[in-house]
Amino acid sequence: MNTKLTLAAIAALATASAATAQEQTRTKTFDGPNVSASQTTTVDREAGTISRDRTATNTNTGNTASSTFDRQRTDSGAVVSRSQTGPAGRTRSFEGERVRTDNGSTFSGTATGRAGNTYGLSGQRSRDGQGNSSASQSVTNSAGERVFDRNRTTTRSNGQVNRTVDRTRKQGFKPRRQSRRPR
Repeated sequence: MNTKLTLAAIAALATASAATAQEQTRTKTFDGPNVSASQTTTVDREAGTISRDRTATNTNTGNTASSTFDRQRTDSGAVVSRSQTGPAGRTRSFEGERVRTDNGSTFSGTATGRAGNTYGLSGQRSRDGQGNSSASQSVTNSAGERVFDRNRTTTRSNGQVNRTVDRTRKQGFKPRRQSRRPR
């Protein structure tokens, strides 16, 4: 009796691990009175990839907006790319690579705005063992001029937290404000 139970448990584990190693695709759709939308997400944990395609169509006007997102895990971090096309047909895109370091990560990439402007992106994050951290982001235009910088430092000492954020931007440059995702 024990042998049968053991064999059944081994067979269940082998089947479960084979199923989790495969590529998984999920599709969500929404049909409302004013919009029809779909999202397809494909995850392959073994290969370290995720791709997401979204489309939304205004059922009254027929205007369509779409976006794609791809991420490939690497030995040292990940490579990401994203593209969004609005209802007017103008596209913006973003691509770059995040590299893990001993105490944080670095990022470098490029972004292209809907007007065709190209920007260079770079950033770094670090953390020490005492809860202190820092982060910086920098944006340069196609001429190589820095148009935006942000530096944040957080220190913890004697139960107190001190956070400093410095921002500088070139006159006329308006970076798109990112929404904060819950962590």
